[in-house]
Amino acid sequence: MMDRNASARMDRGTEGAQAEWLSAMQSLAEQIQKQQQYSQQMIQELTNTYMQLLNTPGSYLTGQAQQQQQSFQQQAQDQQQSFQQMTQEVLGSYSKLFNIPISYAKEGLRDAQFPIEGYDELTVEEVSGRLDALSTEELRKVRDYEERTKKRDTILEQLDRKIRSGS
Repeated sequence: MMDRNASARMDRGTEGAQAEWLSAMQSLAEQIQKQQQYSQQMIQELTNTYMQLLNTPGSYLTGQAQQQQQSFQQQAQDQQQSFQQMTQEVLGSYSKLFNIPISYAKEGLRDAQFPIEGYDELTVEEVSGRLDALSTEELRKVRDYEERTKKRDTILEQLDRKIRSGS
């Protein structure tokens, strides 16, 4: 049975995942809309450039062909770079979108593997009350974690005694 702290943490985790998911979806929708607008603009610019080229009289064509060709090539390159950048942004958003559930799942697995649920929120007394139910291996995990994080002497001493006595 889960205690109230674990249930509250799960609710916060679920709300966090939902908020992050919605934010990523909104960002993705905005990027897709920008990409559609830019694509329309790009098509209009290409059409205008082609129309200019087609409407240029033949006598002028020989003198201006080189300039127009260079101008057209530069526009095409600029548009291609912008399109690639927007595509990368959209792909980045998709990637973030699909990694959100994975990150929360990994966090849940890490918490599930630790011997005492909700350990970081527990007081010294609450931790002490849960130590008797742990195996020697689990006591070592808790001790290692306590040593790396909070370093509470009372808990470390209790853990050392229980580990020495074989649980």
